[in-house]
Amino acid sequence: MYNEKVLNEFFNPENVGVIKGATGKGKVVNPVDKEIVKLYVVVDGNKITEASFQAFGCTSTIACASVATKMVLNKTVDEANAITAHDIEAELGGLPDGKKHSAKMAEDVIKNMVANISKQK
Repeated sequence: MYNEKVLNEFFNPENVGVIKGATGKGKVVNPVDKEIVKLYVVVDGNKITEASFQAFGCTSTIACASVATKMVLNKTVDEANAITAHDIEAELGGLPDGKKHSAKMAEDVIKNMVANISKQK
């Protein structure tokens, strides 16, 4: 059902945990199945220098959150905000049809995090 890259991200996720004193925080909850993804970043200047996540969800949700943290690192806030669900899914080499919502959740948590950075300014 899942390809090797998705399974690797699930079994060996990177950037897991909370960043105390994070510059930006994002959170999304899937209203249907109650999956949760939180994203924490540190922005130095306009570059994201640290990123981590916490997730309560299925294999694809955890894999997408892990990949999202890697995709935002060393990007400007605007570059991170431009990352789409399609970009995340492509980075993972695809997701099964019933699991594409996980990439959308990862996109949404990035956009929520960026909106929260903007509120702090």
